[in-house]
Amino acid sequence: MKRLLTLILVMAMLTVPVVPALASTGAPQDLKPRMERTENALLQLERQSKTGLLSPWSYIALLGAGNSTAAASALRACDLLYNDEQLQAGDTNSYALLILALVAAGIDPSSFHDQNLVARLQQAQLPDGKFADNLAGSGEDMENAHIWSSLALTATGTQIPDREKALAWLIGMQHQDGSFAWDAADTKTSDPDSTGMALMAMGALGATGSDPGVQKAIAFLRQAQLEDGGFQSWGAANSESCSAVIEGLLAVGIDPFGDQFSKTQGNPVTALLDFQRADGSFEHIKGGGTNEMATNQALMALSDLTAGRILPLRLAEKSGGAGQTLITFTVGSQNYSVVRSGKEESAKMDLAPFVDNGRTYLPVRFLASALGVRQQDIVWDEARGSVSLTMSGTVLQLTIGSQALLVNGAAGKAMDASPVIVQGRVCLPARFVAEAFGYRVNWDQQRPNDVIITG
Repeated sequence: MKRLLTLILVMAMLTVPVVPALASTGAPQDLKPRMERTENALLQLERQSKTGLLSPWSYIALLGAGNSTAAASALRACDLLYNDEQLQAGDTNSYALLILALVAAGIDPSSFHDQNLVARLQQAQLPDGKFADNLAGSGEDMENAHIWSSLALTATGTQIPDREKALAWLIGMQHQDGSFAWDAADTKTSDPDSTGMALMAMGALGATGSDPGVQKAIAFLRQAQLEDGGFQSWGAANSESCSAVIEGLLAVGIDPFGDQFSKTQGNPVTALLDFQRADGSFEHIKGGGTNEMATNQALMALSDLTAGRILPLRLAEKSGGAGQTLITFTVGSQNYSVVRSGKEESAKMDLAPFVDNGRTYLPVRFLASALGVRQQDIVWDEARGSVSLTMSGTVLQLTIGSQALLVNGAAGKAMDASPVIVQGRVCLPARFVAEAFGYRVNWDQQRPNDVIITG
């Protein structure tokens, strides 16, 4: 079986706030030992299981925490899931789960049981951006199907057919109070679990902490947070709600240990750890005993905390296909590297990336070249003060001092920053250029001067 190749295009161009790495926060010193105890608890549950297997979610959590010994069991669980009645009937959630488990185990989901699971999931996206509840293209009720399809495709490092519409559909499901629910038709239930998961997908789809939809969701979670730092769902304080909120906050660059979510008696992480039992497992509700779902969700949250980013984004760095590209730019450094088809080349620019009014800029020729635009297809119009970039049938046009972006002559996504000239060099806000050429943009908390673009 094929191992997935690395796909990560890192640039210093995303117009997002700089987020400190978790190492500088108030994270408890015993977080990693707690995580190791949780791993051991899941493995003990595996030994006690009548089938000798856990749920695929448990193996995703174990592999995400770095426990590579779980890969063989994960493959067995994936084989069972592949033959599951719901998956065979086309259940989108089941396909998303299978893809996540395969990628976590290092197995290529585009050739599993001679099926291209990734292509099938991509084809489930409807014209309005929603991933249908069933791969046959039917059903727009399940928000979870949309959320986990977005996260699963992110993990593979492949393109979501229409990322902007996927994000817009999800934001369109947001309730007036900023919350989300698992059922698109449910406009009354304000669920912190669904809100946390929605934030995960929003972050993976390119939303940041400054986006209105994200801010509304954060406001809801702050209002819903209990005094011990935790959350309740369906009338009961529980560990899974804490886990979902922690991962959602991380996905949009918000520190779960920070002031925003520190209450008088704790924060989401300390509240989560209150559900951990002596054997390392987690309870759903206090006094309820060991619960596998609560334990695997807690492990995912803890491993995301120690890594500083959610698992689908971490998996994306290890995923992709042959011929894909890895490019690294860093703010303040003239040096950058380009990796294509496994070959790395280092180069030097004559102007380092810089930040102005919270926006990061890069010289157009180096940005365009890194994206794959040929030098002859980078055209500067002195009279109009505009630059055009052409690649694979797509023509972008940007003008100095203007926030308008033209794509093949028509208005593209509205920009909130405009090209500038610095030291005789045209510099662009690269997020908009990269996305117009089909890349997905994100950033890494552990490397606050870098920005990640995958495609």
